[in-house]
Amino acid sequence: MSEAGDTPSKRYGSVIGLKPEKYQEYKVLHAAVWPRVLDRLTKSNIRNYTIYYDSINHMLFSHLEYIGSDFDKDMAAIADDPITKEWWEVCEPCQKPLKWSGPPPSQGGGGQGNTWWTPMEELFHDNHSAMKFL
Repeated sequence: MSEAGDTPSKRYGSVIGLKPEKYQEYKVLHAAVWPRVLDRLTKSNIRNYTIYYDSINHMLFSHLEYIGSDFDKDMAAIADDPITKEWWEVCEPCQKPLKWSGPPPSQGGGGQGNTWWTPMEELFHDNHSAMKFL
């Protein structure tokens, strides 16, 4: 794995609903993400994590690039991190998962086989790294 571009990253996209009345709160939260949450994402090999908002359908779309070699292990490290769990607890009331049952992730819920953020299938990528254009 490398940030220099000699090992390709894997891209992930996912979606979740955002309660319309929670838009401003969610926007304020994400204007100042806790530094220790960002640090955990970096340590877990997450790069270019971005969240977009669709105001017509009240949906959030996330995109990230993973540069590590053991995605499940790195995701477990994020899920086990107490500060990240606190962050999730603050954010979860704003979100509306598409398919979920049981307690939220901050409380150890696993959604009975579902995911809080619904994964998306990548259908197209132009195969160009942003670094190739520098």
